[in-house]
Amino acid sequence: MHVKFIRDQRGQAFSTFQLLISAVIALAILGLLLTILGQLPFLNTQKPSTEAENLIKSQVSRPGEVRTSLKVSFQNGDSLNAKAIAAASGVLTPGQICLSKGEHSETEGFQLNDSSANNRILSYNGSSLQVKMSVICDAGDQLDTDLGDNGLDQSWDDDCGNIAGSQQTACLIALRIA
Repeated sequence: MHVKFIRDQRGQAFSTFQLLISAVIALAILGLLLTILGQLPFLNTQKPSTEAENLIKSQVSRPGEVRTSLKVSFQNGDSLNAKAIAAASGVLTPGQICLSKGEHSETEGFQLNDSSANNRILSYNGSSLQVKMSVICDAGDQLDTDLGDNGLDQSWDDDCGNIAGSQQTACLIALRIA
């Protein structure tokens, strides 16, 4: 087999294989750069509260199924507020939303304020932190079983109060390590 070389304007030879190899290398470098840029917190514009609202909307009609978000960045002063999430989602009341520190139960900066059963607030005070959020919805008295069935820590619903014993639809939002 004889490979034909094409000559450019300067008389230098190149082959289509060299061009193909160059294109593959360029795509690999582009993929690497996009991966690196995706890790930068300032490029992640999705707020935790917005992501929680979207997860609730998508999971409320899928009982027992867990959905985990992409990474979101908690900045100093950010919070998840059950009342605001319920209002934005339009499908649940604040009393049907449980917030959990989840895998961040030992992470400094997160504070769960359960001032009333109708407005749980999970706030964060600290430097920028990337997390994921998991949401699972079902009848309140099924959340504990659903967590176990999905291989998640069943203690995540311990802070849910009356929700955990109710037969009404409820959703648990738990923080995950990114």
